[in-house]
Amino acid sequence: MVVPKIWRVRQGWRKLALGIVAVAGVAAGAFCLGRGSSMPQAEAKQPAPPPVAVTDVPPPTAPEASSDYARRAVAYIYGTIPITREELGEYLIARLGAEKLNLLVNKRIIEHACQQRNIQVAEAEIDAALAEDMKELKLEKKDFEKLLLQRHNKSLYEWREDVVRPKLLMQKMARDRVVVLPDDVTKAFESYYGEKVKCRVIMWPKAEEKKVLNDIYPKIRDNEEEFVRWAKQQASNSLASRGGLIEPMGRYSWGDDELEREVFNLRPGEITSVKCTGEFLVVIKCDGRIPPNTEVKLENVRAELEREILRKRIQQEVPILFAELRKKATPTLYLQKHVYAEDLKRETEQILEDTDPDAGKIKKPGLPPTGN
Repeated sequence: MVVPKIWRVRQGWRKLALGIVAVAGVAAGAFCLGRGSSMPQAEAKQPAPPPVAVTDVPPPTAPEASSDYARRAVAYIYGTIPITREELGEYLIARLGAEKLNLLVNKRIIEHACQQRNIQVAEAEIDAALAEDMKELKLEKKDFEKLLLQRHNKSLYEWREDVVRPKLLMQKMARDRVVVLPDDVTKAFESYYGEKVKCRVIMWPKAEEKKVLNDIYPKIRDNEEEFVRWAKQQASNSLASRGGLIEPMGRYSWGDDELEREVFNLRPGEITSVKCTGEFLVVIKCDGRIPPNTEVKLENVRAELEREILRKRIQQEVPILFAELRKKATPTLYLQKHVYAEDLKRETEQILEDTDPDAGKIKKPGLPPTGN
């Protein structure tokens, strides 16, 4: 019997998006990093007369070839006037350099760490990961490119090299830091096949705590109509669209022992007290119980549960590991986004707002100095 994945992300799009953000959320909020070697660039052969054929080959790296960079053509106009690699490079740097530099830095950090550990990713592994992504989304390749890649504004090549390859490299590095214990498997089995609570959830931003405790909670605690009304207008749009309904809650599935104990002590129709979970306040209402699935035995599903726990633990470890790698690398970035007139005006107004009119000094930290 095939065991469904535990703790799986509920939507395929969100799962892939999390894969992208996992590493660079520590650095700059994006995980589009890349391969260890430089991105292949177009090299123009120069037979006479032009135009020339363009092929994807790596640029020369030897010092004696560096002077040739300014003359190597990527295009011709009027048959004889070349557009050089240097011109194209400067053109792209001026427009996209600040945006892409951090991504390139992240890529090189991963590259360096993997070289030290002799970690590599084969093309076949990337192919398999892509196939798994498409299978998860139930998409053919053409639909994958059209729907997913357009959403992230990436070509299939960029997706392979800037997303899939670094993700696999990071997973390999994180693997040795993860251990699955027998108790982990027992808890996973209980989470998936044990007793569950059918429930609905309402979430509020933590900043609304006073209003929730003094005004909203007394109304929804014993009034189903009020609970339904607030469930449909809560902070989470996805929960609001379902009236707060979530998948039945098993043990060891929320990562909050106190909240879990309170939920499993509820009788149908009762709700928890207001709980703080990170950035949100949460109230959970019990709608009923689902008895454990006694037909499935632990030993029959142990191996698959171990694989699933391992996958989840690695996914959690990746951003922690990357934060350590980036801190050790101590990157210094000089390119910054171009400041347009309206941006400069807005930033100047912000500085003036932060200035003490009496002392004439900045009270809050000012803007960072602009780079070259």
